[in-house]
Amino acid sequence: MALRNTATEFGALAKSLHWLVAMGLFVLIYLGLEQSGMESGPAKDEIRFIHGSIALVVFFLMTLRIVWRWTNEVPAHPDGIAPWQRVSATAVHWGLYIAVFTQLTAGAMIVATAGKGLPFFGLFSIRLPVAENHDQHEWWEEVHEIVWIPIAVLITVHILAALHNHFIAKNDVLRRMTLGVK
Repeated sequence: MALRNTATEFGALAKSLHWLVAMGLFVLIYLGLEQSGMESGPAKDEIRFIHGSIALVVFFLMTLRIVWRWTNEVPAHPDGIAPWQRVSATAVHWGLYIAVFTQLTAGAMIVATAGKGLPFFGLFSIRLPVAENHDQHEWWEEVHEIVWIPIAVLITVHILAALHNHFIAKNDVLRRMTLGVK
């Protein structure tokens, strides 16, 4: 499998970034939901620490993914895809990119406006040049608590569309991002 994308298939790096980001997002959503109902204390702090560390990894991977997408060929939609499906697919992809970056930014701003650095698995933390500010902290928390919902909806639509293309339309859309085209 080639590293770079082709006209018909995503390359090894694009596939790897796609699946690593997907796994990271599922873990982040799970950890976010898990800690949301917990009482304050060491267990909740530990989950938030892990959540924040994984979020930094996902931010890095998403940034690399976007740069790779802009500097590589993107496989064309298969023949027979209706124009509304092409527009929908593009909107879902870019909607995911925007929503994920918004969510990651909101999470980072929650930490920064609380006067803390972004943790990275206990190895180091990154301080953002943002002043501690309670009102901004509350605002970013609201954003973070809301934006995961459109992310979850867009991921669901993305998965359902991939399954539709594979099992109903019987085209190579799903194979282009998994095992490869025929």
